[in-house]
Amino acid sequence: MSETSADAPGVVGVLGAGRAGTAFARALLKAGFEVDIAGTRPPKALRHHLKIYAPGARAVDADEVADRARGQERPLVILAVPQEDLDEMDTHWADGCVMVDATNAWHHEILPTWLQQAVDAGAPTSTAVAARFPGARTVKALNHIAHADFDEDVHPELPLDQRRAAGAAGDVDADRGLVMGMLDRIGFDPVSVGALADSRIMEPDGPLFDRRLRREDVLRRTG
Repeated sequence: MSETSADAPGVVGVLGAGRAGTAFARALLKAGFEVDIAGTRPPKALRHHLKIYAPGARAVDADEVADRARGQERPLVILAVPQEDLDEMDTHWADGCVMVDATNAWHHEILPTWLQQAVDAGAPTSTAVAARFPGARTVKALNHIAHADFDEDVHPELPLDQRRAAGAAGDVDADRGLVMGMLDRIGFDPVSVGALADSRIMEPDGPLFDRRLRREDVLRRTG
């Protein structure tokens, strides 16, 4: 039985307007979502950037990026900032929302102490991110697909078995299902890889990372 939720929201907030955040925004907009997006620049300065890289996305302040999402029954936001900058984020920005953790740890980044401790312990970084933002319900997704692949690899017009698989990991079935519904709508074949504790396989050097896989390939790697 599919875990995918059919009641995907109409507005998604994206925190992070770099290459990954704008790639997510383009895919969401193409699928009919509205997107509120915030970056390091103020909204007025960000608007020109979005005209080029995510036309149709609405530039907002970081403290407003989840506001419209919260007006929906199932609020959904995406965290798409470098992990080295996570200490600068308001820990309450995603309160009350399902938060997609699309971040990755890279060797050249100097991570916040709390996150480096998780890495050193061999824990999935999403478990530490979830603890850092306790008012949100965290689901790991989108991080294992390169931003450069999004424009080419999202195909909502294709049957599921012809799409690229996209993993999702989360501790609450309904939250994971909501994110999988979003992945389906933008054009991936969503596959549950289990709880947040299982999300290590989606990180860099994991068996799902930056690989064009079908559902059966993902299931073999998670079984």
